[in-house]
Amino acid sequence: MKSAACRLSLAPVLLLAGALAVGLGTAALAQTPPPARPPLVVKPVKPDLFMITGAGGNTTVRVTPDGVVVVDCKNPGQPIYDELMVAIATVSGGKPVKWLVDTHHHADHTGNNGRFLAAGVKVIGQKNLPAELAKFVPPPNNPTLTAPAAPDVTYDQSYEIKLGGKTVRLVHFAPAHTDDDTIVYFPDLKVIAAGDELNLINPNFDYAGGVSITGWMTSLDQVMKLNWDQAVPGHGDRTMTRAEVTVFRGKLKLLLDRAREQVKAGTPKDKLIAAIKMDDLWTFPGTFWSGARLDGFYAEAGGK
Repeated sequence: MKSAACRLSLAPVLLLAGALAVGLGTAALAQTPPPARPPLVVKPVKPDLFMITGAGGNTTVRVTPDGVVVVDCKNPGQPIYDELMVAIATVSGGKPVKWLVDTHHHADHTGNNGRFLAAGVKVIGQKNLPAELAKFVPPPNNPTLTAPAAPDVTYDQSYEIKLGGKTVRLVHFAPAHTDDDTIVYFPDLKVIAAGDELNLINPNFDYAGGVSITGWMTSLDQVMKLNWDQAVPGHGDRTMTRAEVTVFRGKLKLLLDRAREQVKAGTPKDKLIAAIKMDDLWTFPGTFWSGARLDGFYAEAGGK
């Protein structure tokens, strides 16, 4: 009887100990830092031309005798900026960064504009880019996040950077991935940096930011008229060939043509994506086709 009483009296203590253990375990989990971000990786493309992958969109680095032209500056943050500058220094031979080109306004490509500006670098983007940055809304998981700084130089349809005897051409052919896309052409090396007009993972249709799939195809048609043999995509771990860009453009057409066929046949908006054959195109994330993206895609396909 005594042993039973002891067992009963110990029960609340054991329950309390268990609850404390669970509580401490939960607290420990809550305090566990997120996994470390993979480091940036520098990859040679051509002599004096490099791509840097990781921490957002791809960065392209063009080294000239008089300085460096950088294309896109990744997600915002001092640690990312610092690591990017170290990566650039490994290939620049001590030459300073003179220009930063924004291929479009998304923060994973423009996130460190302000830090480059503070360092005295000229930052350039297409003329629609500042207005798109002004529409920036912080995500729910980071409500204090602010818009990247706007470039201090803008252009309309074309611009040439002359540095160290080299020419870097910037061209806006049409609203495509956004309404402020820039194609960056390095004519002496026969390379383009296309931002998110090219993507090895899947294209992003930013209707809130002015996307036009029709314009996208028009832009890529103009890109194919340039003399190049390698393209740096906005996302992906390698460059793309002309043949791959042709395939990418063809998939855009198939996607839009199939959507238009479904809309013409009376498929409602909420059934549209399920009705389109996608297995020979791209694999999109589960929540990709929703909200403004679905609304815009349905409208571009002819839906009302």
